Amino acid sequence: MEIFVDGTNFRLAQLDAGARDLDIPRFARQLARGYVLVKMRYYASPLDRSSRQYVGQQRFFEVLRASKALDLILGRNEPRRQAITCELCKRVFTHKHAGEKETDVNLAVDMTIGAHTNRYDVAVLVAGDTDYVRAVEAVQQTGRRVIWCHFPGQAHTDRLRQACDDQVVLTDKFLRACR
Repeated sequence: MEIFVDGTNFRLAQLDAGARDLDIPRFARQLARGYVLVKMRYYASPLDRSSRQYVGQQRFFEVLRASKALDLILGRNEPRRQAITCELCKRVFTHKHAGEKETDVNLAVDMTIGAHTNRYDVAVLVAGDTDYVRAVEAVQQTGRRVIWCHFPGQAHTDRLRQACDDQVVLTDKFLRACR
């Protein structure tokens, strides 16, 4: 079994669910119960050094790097600007933010390559958007199963739920075992 985690999506859903202090290596072992865990692959993009969360994210990345059962695959953040017009005064303001790049594609490609090179029998996808449906279908064409792992609030993603062979809902009970 290999576990593929869309790290940014997972982190946001994790915070929304109030599950702040998860032990990610323990989380991987908990997901892999009954299977041989080949690897967990965690996909994320580093924050800009000027971000208030940068130091905390780097500490988190070091924890991931320290585990032999985990690979951290980094994308990048690309600065973006968005013009927003105030409806009251009609002034135009520029909103600066970063857009995550390469993360979804890296995960989808790695999951597909892993299936085609017989690296695993079962893939667990920890994500919450339908961008991965085509990758799930490509993996299934090789005879592998794909299990979708998600927080209860992400259950609205019907296309992903329908595409996957099974699902694991990250309930409070499951998450308590990962602390």
